[in-house]
Amino acid sequence: IHMSFRAGLFWLFIITLSISAMSDILVDTIDGFAFRMHISEVFTSLVILPYFSNIAEQVSALIFAYRNEMDLCVGITVGSAVQIALFVLPGSVLIGWAMDRSMSLYFRGFETCCLIFSVVSVAAVLQGGTTNWLVGAYLLGVYFMIAAGFWFHELENLTVDGELLNLHNHTN
Repeated sequence: IHMSFRAGLFWLFIITLSISAMSDILVDTIDGFAFRMHISEVFTSLVILPYFSNIAEQVSALIFAYRNEMDLCVGITVGSAVQIALFVLPGSVLIGWAMDRSMSLYFRGFETCCLIFSVVSVAAVLQGGTTNWLVGAYLLGVYFMIAAGFWFHELENLTVDGELLNLHNHTN
């Protein structure tokens, strides 16, 4: 089926609006889900929500890995992570700034350690150039360790900017 450029843009706009509406509904239900399931909001927001929101990418990566097209598999997974790190996070901060909401990239020690550990693990795997089942088991282990850490992670007051907390602590 061939589609004109205008029709493609139209459908892209419609699908984007639909996904945006579904994302709003999903975000609004996180608190209730976490409360009913007796799971912390931090774990729900950092482990469960990203897992299900990236399911299409994960299925695509598994299909390409099964077909032994590892370049596409790595491109999908690493490309998605890079896109989040370089566009979505800073974009969220800028949008929050425009809306006069504090959305800094202030990470506490545990979050920073998890980020560094993840980046070093993926970099080590990518530097090797080849993979096997043990590398996959290693990466799954890293994922489950980080997920377990966020399972026991304390609920923070996310409405207060960390920079303001540091400024307040230094003045006292």
